[in-house]
Amino acid sequence: MTTHDQNLQSQAAADYPHQRRVFQVHAQVFVASIVLIFAVNLALNLATSSTGQWSTWWSIWALLGWGLGVAVHGLVVWLARPNSQHHEGDGAS
Repeated sequence: MTTHDQNLQSQAAADYPHQRRVFQVHAQVFVASIVLIFAVNLALNLATSSTGQWSTWWSIWALLGWGLGVAVHGLVVWLARPNSQHHEGDGAS
């Protein structure tokens, strides 16, 4: 491994805690927002007596779309985690 590759790997390891915090904030905003969106959707459905109709539950689209984005974000952060089991430069290959 070249010095440049080692520097890139060190920088990625140093950035990982920040990436995790950003993902955690993204997930928390997602949960809070989905709860609010669902509450608005429920209130509107109750006001119009349409809770039994699937077509009035538009909040599911927000859940599915944004949820997919959060899942991809989490996967990217998880794949970028530092590999603590393999240490470069310790003689093991």
